[in-house]
Amino acid sequence: MEIRLFRAFLLNFLLFTAGAAQLCAQAGDLRTDRDFFRQKLPEFNRWLANNHLDHLFFADSIGVTTDKATLYIRPAFGGSHVCDATQNTWNELESANRQVNGQYFHERLLHKWAFLAEIREEQAEVVVRCHDPAHFLARMYSRDGRIPVEGRSLRSPVAVQVELPVSLEGVNAGDNLTLIRGKNAGQVCTKARNYLINYYKPKGTPVLWKAHIDSSYATQDEFVIEVTHLSYEICPDGYFEYHRIYFRCLQKGEDVEVSWEFQGKYGSGIIFPPRKNDYKDMDLRYKSSLEDYQKRLFKQLTDYLRQ
Repeated sequence: MEIRLFRAFLLNFLLFTAGAAQLCAQAGDLRTDRDFFRQKLPEFNRWLANNHLDHLFFADSIGVTTDKATLYIRPAFGGSHVCDATQNTWNELESANRQVNGQYFHERLLHKWAFLAEIREEQAEVVVRCHDPAHFLARMYSRDGRIPVEGRSLRSPVAVQVELPVSLEGVNAGDNLTLIRGKNAGQVCTKARNYLINYYKPKGTPVLWKAHIDSSYATQDEFVIEVTHLSYEICPDGYFEYHRIYFRCLQKGEDVEVSWEFQGKYGSGIIFPPRKNDYKDMDLRYKSSLEDYQKRLFKQLTDYLRQ
């Protein structure tokens, strides 16, 4: 009996120290995680395919420095006017995604890369270019909670059209943008953040674990909530779950436009929940369940915000 208890204790200790060592590595020099970032290229490309964007772009390669992981994206088409077509496609996606999902396309790309790479957004960078050296280039990164995009364009008179997806369904199928009438943006954001914290607080796994909620990033008009140590929320198979919610408020006269992005990962564990990099993107396996869950959650949230 004592030997079995000692072995169980030793196994727990090794699992814990391995997880702690991994977290320390991620918090330090990102170059130590280069192989992990490369493993995320196929996952990012599957996400593009699931959202009917794979005929437009593909994740080509990554670059890593001590504090930045850069994803390089190339057009999935060729031709003599590939840079013109890339620029036109980019401009249309920027505009269309803002109308449907409440955020620009470049914001969505950076959110997804940081989520898959399991790094803070200020450590993430995405570069879209037609070729190298590029005549068209868009570089996006996070600074002070904002995601600017910079680069260079052709400004060519040649108009090249590339077919866009019929529906920019994305993670949230367009159900993540709504108007809250007669409210203040700061008050709406605070109220939404408190609602989501209280929503997740009683959740967890059937045994051992209570939900762990990180809501440390919050400004007057946006916040991020990350929740781990969950199960049986979205995945019916009992995996551990990790939810990430990005919420933004925009004052429009007397009303507030609210938009959000909901992402989820799942993973298996024996005794402890998996370390973050053991999780997989739910959007690739449980897309319909993920969308149903977030639709219900945010309907409850927006009904509450309108009170």
